[in-house]
Amino acid sequence: MAGQFINIRMTHFYDPLLPRPMSIFRRNGDEGWLEVLVRVVGRGSKALSQSEPGDRFTVLGPLGNGFSLPKKLPAVLIGGGTGIAPLVFLASELSKMDVPSMAVFGFRSQSEVCCVEEMRAFCQEVFVATDDGSYGFRGLIPDFFARIAEEKGIDEATLYVCGPVPMMSRIADFSRGKGYDVFLSVEAHMACGFGACVGCAVPRADGKGFVLACVDGPVFNAKEIRLGD
Repeated sequence: MAGQFINIRMTHFYDPLLPRPMSIFRRNGDEGWLEVLVRVVGRGSKALSQSEPGDRFTVLGPLGNGFSLPKKLPAVLIGGGTGIAPLVFLASELSKMDVPSMAVFGFRSQSEVCCVEEMRAFCQEVFVATDDGSYGFRGLIPDFFARIAEEKGIDEATLYVCGPVPMMSRIADFSRGKGYDVFLSVEAHMACGFGACVGCAVPRADGKGFVLACVDGPVFNAKEIRLGD
């Protein structure tokens, strides 16, 4: 389901040894395939980006939980960078159920902008921001969303957020005390994917211990966790 992830490693590639958690970007259950969205940032992602048809992978999944259906409308999908990956999948699922939605995506520059046309096929409105202003709104996603919410009078909505921790933290702070249900898809180092290594611990909002992104998440209600620590 939208929001879940897989752990993937090329079977002939052991440096780095640990697999990489990847959000499910698209899937076709009838044909038995799925897609992930890869941005090259290191050795593992570079190897994946250079793979060719016929290459073999070790894949574990689907793992974790997924996004809940919205109780408050519209559904607002807020993504930064490759954090857009699970939101594209979510948008396609909401579209099939005729759930009204809008997307607010942010990237560092125009060269990184992607999936905008796909989202326009699923959402009633799509807004894009870049840090340098080379495409769309100039500025950061939290400021952009606050402006959109004010201009459109969005007093009640379900927010689905995925991206860098500072972005998600600011969205959660902005939404506190307002009529929003907020779900955060946490990006963390999930070495095993099933709770054994405890490498993806996230502090609980009540200060009473931790939850694990791989088995308790990666999707959490913003009221359940504390980001930024």
